[in-house]
Amino acid sequence: MSIKKNISKRELECEEGEYHAETMCCKMCAPGSFKHADCTKTNKTAVCDPCTEGTYTEQDNALLECMRCRSCDTILGFEVEKHCTTTHNTKCRCAQHHFCNSSEPCGHCDPCSKCENDAIEKECTQTTDTICKRKAILHTELTTLLIIIILLLVGWASSAQQQHRKTNQLPRKTGLTRKSTTDILFIFPDVDLSIHIPAIVEEMTLSQVKAFVRNREISETAIEQTLQDNLNDSVEQKIKLFHIWYQHHGMKGAYGSLISSLRELKMRAVADKIEKKLNVVTCSTQEKDWEGFTIKKSNHTVV
Repeated sequence: MSIKKNISKRELECEEGEYHAETMCCKMCAPGSFKHADCTKTNKTAVCDPCTEGTYTEQDNALLECMRCRSCDTILGFEVEKHCTTTHNTKCRCAQHHFCNSSEPCGHCDPCSKCENDAIEKECTQTTDTICKRKAILHTELTTLLIIIILLLVGWASSAQQQHRKTNQLPRKTGLTRKSTTDILFIFPDVDLSIHIPAIVEEMTLSQVKAFVRNREISETAIEQTLQDNLNDSVEQKIKLFHIWYQHHGMKGAYGSLISSLRELKMRAVADKIEKKLNVVTCSTQEKDWEGFTIKKSNHTVV
């Protein structure tokens, strides 16, 4: 009896273009449609319904619903190259006078540089920025520039030396503690961002969150799936997308990576707001840690 069962299991291995449905193999739905119901013993092809406008499937499938078409975000510098059909997703490209300088898939497009007096050596393309012609610098102008640079360097060296002297004197005059030095050195400490994600994304729009996670190389598939799993809830979409990036990155260096990436994406105002929020938390935590360190040190001295 067991031998017959094993034989029947082997016989149920479905061929390419088919899927397993209980005790039989059904032929998948064609591109542009999705599965409405499984096949029957008399009809080996699944019952399929066509995709509606704004949705698609590109391959033979047994999906319960069609995929939502991608939107080309104009805020990130994109425009539509090919509109979505029931069998193909939307194809985006950089808008006119924009270019993409990141690896595929492109996360965002930057505006092309403008050359002074239209002195263009090479026009901007979809993947390269404008190259401007270099101006010939006269000997007198070069000399003046070198003098200015030397003066600035001398001034900076003098200022740095004075600052160094003041810093060495601070412990004797003002009793500068170890905590102050730590605050100066560690601008972006390692903070567990997982408990602050709702507060972080509160300062960002959905488009800004998508731009950030694309810049940090989160796949388009993961982004699209997250958006579909949380339709009509932009707050949850932002939280889930940010959480995917944080799980991928890990806690170490995440705070600094977040702030620097936002500034790189020209979201300086957003970065400043988030940094201000997190600094309140981290400063409070560091003060408690330092107070605990001071109490332990005092107890050790008394003993």
